[in-house]
Amino acid sequence: MSGFTMLATLLIQSLAQAEEDWLARSQHILERLEGQPRPAWLNSNTHQAEANLQALELVNASKFKALAAMPDGLATQPQGKPVRVMFVSFSLGDAVLKGIFEEASGQEDVLLVFRGPKPGQKLPGFFADLKALLKDIDPVPNIVIDPTRFQKWKVTTVPEIVVEAQGRALLRVKGVTSLDWVKSRQNTGRQGDLGRFGEVYDIAEIDLLEAIKSRLATLDGPRLKQQAMARFWQKRQFEVLPASREDRDRTIDLTVTAPRDLIAPNGNLIIRAGHTVNPLDQMAFGLCLIVFDATQPAQLDTIRQLSCRDQNARILYLATQLSREDGWEGLKSLETTLDAPVYLLTPDVRQRFQLQQVPAVVEQAGNRIVVRERRVIKPAGGARS
Repeated sequence: MSGFTMLATLLIQSLAQAEEDWLARSQHILERLEGQPRPAWLNSNTHQAEANLQALELVNASKFKALAAMPDGLATQPQGKPVRVMFVSFSLGDAVLKGIFEEASGQEDVLLVFRGPKPGQKLPGFFADLKALLKDIDPVPNIVIDPTRFQKWKVTTVPEIVVEAQGRALLRVKGVTSLDWVKSRQNTGRQGDLGRFGEVYDIAEIDLLEAIKSRLATLDGPRLKQQAMARFWQKRQFEVLPASREDRDRTIDLTVTAPRDLIAPNGNLIIRAGHTVNPLDQMAFGLCLIVFDATQPAQLDTIRQLSCRDQNARILYLATQLSREDGWEGLKSLETTLDAPVYLLTPDVRQRFQLQQVPAVVEQAGNRIVVRERRVIKPAGGARS
C-alpha cells in the first residue's frame, strides 16, 4: 500500500470516472458509425455521412499540412478585408510560380491557391515540390490547397485572380500574374469581371475533393463499418477471472500511509508524510460493484438474484469479458436484460479491490470494503446475498 502517492479518496472517485470514460468512448464510436444522414453526393449508395466528414477533414487537413510544410509557417489573412486570391498551378512553370511566390511574400492580403496534387502524386511529394520553389523566399507567402474555392468561383484555367470580400467576388481577372497590377485596379475602384489579359493554362493538378469523393464512392460502407466494429472487440483486452466455486467474503482495508507530504494544487497540506488515512472515514463509497463474466449465462442468472446490502448505493455492473462475436449488439442486449449500463472491468479496478473470482459484489461495510464472492447458482435456485 505504501506505493500509492495520493489519497484513496481520490482513487475511489476516479473509479467511477474511469468507467464512465470507457462507456463514453464506446458510445462515441458507436454513434460515429451509426444513424448519420448521408451527404447529397452519396445519395445513390449506402455510405454513412462519416465518409463526407472524412473528405472535408482531409481537405482541411491538407491546408494545415501545406502550412506545416513551410519553414516558418504562413501569415493569417485579415478578417473582413478584401483578399486577393490567385489560383495557380504547376502548369504555369517553375519560373513563373517562383516569381509569383516572391511577389506574394510578405503580403498578408494575398492567398495563393492550388487545387490538389498532380495526377498520381501523393501530398508529401506535392509539398516537396512546393518547398523547392520556396527556397530562399522569406517570409513564405500564404499558400493552401483548397479545391472548394476552385469550385465556388468556377475556376478552370490559371492564372486567375479573384478579389474576395465577405464571400463575394469584388473583382476578377484571367491571365494576370501581377498582384500589383490587380492592386492598382482595386485602388482605382474597378470592380466586376475584367476579362482575360494574358495567356491561360489548363490546371495540372487534380481536384482533391472530387478525388476523395470518387474514392469513397467505391468503398463498401456497411462492410467497412462492420469490420471497424469487429476489430474493436477482437483487439479488446479483458480482465478474465475464474468462476467462484464457493461463497466467500473478504474484507479490504483502504487505509494508506502517505510516503511524503501530500499538497493540494492550492498549496494546502492534505496529509503529512507518515500519517495514515482511511477514505471511508471521510466519505462513503456510495457504490455497489457487481462483477461477473458476461460470456457465462449462469453467472448472468446469478447476479440478477444478488442484492446490495446498502439499498442507497449506486449499482455498477462490471463485466470481466464480453462475447467478441456478438460485439456491440451483445453489449446492448446485455444492458437491456439488466436494464442498466454495463462497463468493462479495468486492471486498476481489479487490483484496487483485489478481485480474484466472479461473480462478486463489492461494497462498503463500516469503514472497510467487503468483497462477497458467490458460487454460481442454477436459474431455478434461491437468491443469495
